[in-house]
Amino acid sequence: MSQSPMRTTIHDQLVAMMRTNIANARWSGEMPSEAELCREFQVCRTTLRKALVQLATDRWIELGGRGRLHRIPRRLRKKELSTARTVRVLTPFGLRQGSSTENLIFEELAARLSPAGYRLEIEHHPGVFRNYQSAKLAHLDALPDTAAWLLMYTTESIQRWFVESGKPTLLLGRAYDGLALSSIYPDSAAAAHHAAGLLFSRGHRELVYLIANLTSIGDRIASEVFMAEARKLGARARIVSYEAGSEPVAKMMRDLIACRPRPTGYVVAASETAITVLCHLQSAGIRVPSAASVIAMWDDALLDSTFPTMARYRTNGKAYGRKAAEILLDLIRNGAGSVWTQSIVPEYVAGGSVGPI
Repeated sequence: MSQSPMRTTIHDQLVAMMRTNIANARWSGEMPSEAELCREFQVCRTTLRKALVQLATDRWIELGGRGRLHRIPRRLRKKELSTARTVRVLTPFGLRQGSSTENLIFEELAARLSPAGYRLEIEHHPGVFRNYQSAKLAHLDALPDTAAWLLMYTTESIQRWFVESGKPTLLLGRAYDGLALSSIYPDSAAAAHHAAGLLFSRGHRELVYLIANLTSIGDRIASEVFMAEARKLGARARIVSYEAGSEPVAKMMRDLIACRPRPTGYVVAASETAITVLCHLQSAGIRVPSAASVIAMWDDALLDSTFPTMARYRTNGKAYGRKAAEILLDLIRNGAGSVWTQSIVPEYVAGGSVGPI
């Protein structure tokens, strides 16, 4: 499974350029004719009309009828940029709990936002994720100098609150169905599909997908895709969830090792938990990879130091952060009405923790 670069389509570029022209009041009242727009942007009529429909869906323009020019709503004819300069990151986890990949994402984000005059501020509030509190979110959003939000591991209620707030918001992860929220996320579902096929091809028939109770919707979707593909192939698979912390994970592993038939294929959503799983298997005398295989769905530099080295799916942190900064600056400058959706297919990194049984 090779790394796929993030792609920005001609349609996405065209939408972004026309939004910029509208926000900067280059066009007033009405858009140029479709023939003029095709000539200016060097695109065909089909591509242009697809972009115009997107602009209309995002309420940047009002489509004209037959023979009539498309209109620019009065509220968009002149846009004033906010003077706020703080981008707040809402997360249930502290910085020390992040993987090296997440650190790369934030380093690149900060490096890209700083020249534009913006800074990142981490808002670590695990209580909001365990117990939804709209008043707490309103209090955070009212903090001085808040220009935009980055959301991580959010629930549907939190996502819905930020959609309704109208503040420029980018989700580092998947949005729930039907929510118009810009997002960028690793395509964990594609990785999970690949993982199920890989383990099955190595002879594994008893599979488990280990996932934390507090996690992202992308992880949950990936676990369901893994289950479906494993069962389709003919393997027995189940999802096992756990609470954060070393003791809950240790108990989970003791239970899995004791059950019969014992799982031989382990797919783990979190990189740090994958290391713990490997340690518990080895401690119980279950050799990896000859008696069991372990795959991490998220990367961390520490996984190169395990023995055997951990097989995992790697997302390019720098590319992720670079694209996230691009989307975020567009949302700040052009308004929260536009919706971006960008997925990244992770790269499979083979390791010694996967083998035939």
